[in-house]
Amino acid sequence: MALVEYAREGAVGRLTLNRPEAGNSVNPAFTAALAEAIDAACADTVRAILIDARGANFSLGGDVRYLAESGNGVADALRDMAARFHEAQLKLCSLSVPIVSAVQGNAIGGGFGLALSADFILCADTARFSTGYSRLGLSADAGVSYFLTRALGARRATALLISSRFFPAEEARMMGIVDDVVPEADLQDRAVSFAVQLAAGPTAAYAAIKRLTDAAGTSELTEHLDREAAEIVALATGEQVPGAIHAIANRKQPIFQS
Repeated sequence: MALVEYAREGAVGRLTLNRPEAGNSVNPAFTAALAEAIDAACADTVRAILIDARGANFSLGGDVRYLAESGNGVADALRDMAARFHEAQLKLCSLSVPIVSAVQGNAIGGGFGLALSADFILCADTARFSTGYSRLGLSADAGVSYFLTRALGARRATALLISSRFFPAEEARMMGIVDDVVPEADLQDRAVSFAVQLAAGPTAAYAAIKRLTDAAGTSELTEHLDREAAEIVALATGEQVPGAIHAIANRKQPIFQS
């Protein structure tokens, strides 16, 4: 079995972390498998992506045993893993379809970063999160400092990175990191159902929304308003929007093919 599996389930592509005996921790073999699975997802024509994990933990982050075995070569080990992980992560984040993470147990370090790569995070009520890096004398990778700063602002992101404290699911929801907290027994069903719901929605509009929010942080207002106008007009020129408007006007559920 692959350390990270990819499977298509209807219109949803499913990336499953599959190293449960090691807490889905990240080593070179895991990183290679993640890259392969993400390549498969990118080559597919799915309408949503679900990232989940087998075992008690979503991911414990970097494999500390592997890093310990690297001894004085730990910098080279981290450089190689980060390069491969980041390359795969960038491909995942470039996908235009909505991405959902389903988190149980611990999500630490790079595992936390992978979860944060999604547009939505659903987690079990028993889940815990930690940046983890400073406990090892390290800073951040896997986009953790980027995603947390965008979600929380620089001050709160810095505090979480420096403290490396664990915080529970409900606190993550209150901070705006997590979108929903569900009973652990219901996590998989709820995550799959949500991904299927997204896949049935207007994915072309979702892609435009992702482009707009991604650009918003670096755009001047005038430029961004022009971008918004271009995106909304481009969507309206297709067949989907007039049909959706007609359906809503007649109190029917619109059906989206793109």
